[in-house]
Amino acid sequence: MNKLSVKSLLSLGLLPMLVFVAMAQAADNPHAITKHDNPSTCSGCHISTPLLKDDNILVSKNLPDDLAQFRLDGVAMCASCHSPDAFHKVGLNVDFPVPADLPLNSDNQIICLTCHYVHGRLDSDRPQASFSFMDRLLNAERLSKSFLLRRNNSDGELCLTCHNPSQGLN
Repeated sequence: MNKLSVKSLLSLGLLPMLVFVAMAQAADNPHAITKHDNPSTCSGCHISTPLLKDDNILVSKNLPDDLAQFRLDGVAMCASCHSPDAFHKVGLNVDFPVPADLPLNSDNQIICLTCHYVHGRLDSDRPQASFSFMDRLLNAERLSKSFLLRRNNSDGELCLTCHNPSQGLN
C-alpha cells in the first residue's frame, strides 16, 4: 500500500473518532444542554451569582454554604424539573458522621445535593474530573454510573458511604 492511501485510511478512521469526542465534550456540561451556560441565568436557581473559577466550576462546590444560596430548598429545586417518583429518599435525618464533601441541609437531612453536584459532568469515573477518550471508549458503562455525582460511584462507592449492604443505612 502506498503512503498516500495509508494516510487517507488513517484520516478516514480518525474522523468519526473526532466527531465522537466533540459530541462527548458538548455533553459534559449539563448547562450546555439546558442552555444555562450564561452566568446571567444562574439566578434561576441561585439567589446570587455563585463565585466561579476560570473553568466555570464553582469555587465552593463542597461547602455547605452553597446550600444557602439557592432560591428553593435542595429538594424543591430538583423537583421543579425531575419527577419526585424517581428520587432517592430525601429528608431523612442522619445520625451518623457524613463526610464534609456530602453536605446535608441545615436540619442534618439528606437532600438531592448531598450526593449530586449539578455543575458536574454528565458522566465521569472521577467526580468533576476530566476523562480521557479511552476511558469513555472502554469504560462507558461504568462511567455512566457516576453522572452528576459528588464522588465516583462506578462500583457503588458513593452509596456505600452511607449504605451498608448487611445493615441498611450506616
